Amino acid sequence: MKKQKKFFKVRDHFLSNEIFSLTYDQDKAMFLTTPKPDEDKMESYYESSRYISHQKTAKGFFSKAYFFSRQFTTLLKTQMISSLFLKPGKVLDVGSGTGELLAALKNQGWKVKGIEPNNAAKESATKLGINHEHSLDDVEKNSQDLVVFWHSLEHVYDLQNTLKKVKKILKPSGILMVACPNYESWDAKYYGNSWAAWDVPRHLSHFSSKSLNIILKPQGFKIVRKSPLFLDAIYVSILSEKINKNTLAFLKGLIVGLVSNLAGFFTKKYSSHVYFFKNT
Repeated sequence: MKKQKKFFKVRDHFLSNEIFSLTYDQDKAMFLTTPKPDEDKMESYYESSRYISHQKTAKGFFSKAYFFSRQFTTLLKTQMISSLFLKPGKVLDVGSGTGELLAALKNQGWKVKGIEPNNAAKESATKLGINHEHSLDDVEKNSQDLVVFWHSLEHVYDLQNTLKKVKKILKPSGILMVACPNYESWDAKYYGNSWAAWDVPRHLSHFSSKSLNIILKPQGFKIVRKSPLFLDAIYVSILSEKINKNTLAFLKGLIVGLVSNLAGFFTKKYSSHVYFFKNT
């Protein structure tokens, strides 16, 4: 039987200023955003020019720093992917944004497709030569060598149904790659309900370092690698300082992020991780 309890309330600091509760699912060691907005209303919570992951050009110092880190992270992603595959195959990026990862993989010989609900981001990716599917339902069964959810799985409306569809479209021994925040991290505990990575209600699921393995193992997935994402601690901490209206947000966020990474070295609970699961 599923065990749940109310934990605490979190405000949507980014856009709506609405307050949501985080409800703990003990069986999966994760939190759920409640109440979950109606699915047809979710798009409205992304309608802002300040939503940086959908932007193509940098405006201001913080935005420029984000774009620089995104270039570095794209290189890191491609290196991690190359280390797991002997040769390029077919990849689907769910929540592909402006298409930088898929463009980089395409240059390496991968056959790439994305799924991206934001029209402006999708248009930017299309200009890079990226083709898109409307949904997972449109992807051929047993067709993909790699499916990527890079900070997008926490956004999906129906988590269990989405993962079942991923299972169907992956080839046997295909890889599911997921990057997501970890609420057990030092920076999450430090900032509490002002931790930027709660990002309610855009983030509907909030994972611990154990959650994905608990969810995916019964579906026939085996974890093959888990790695920390060091820059995420700094980025999230700076955003959290901005939420707290600290005038030295960049400096203090940098310090808190570095401390969180140091704590993660001992606890193995970093601000974000990237996980690789093999379809068995």
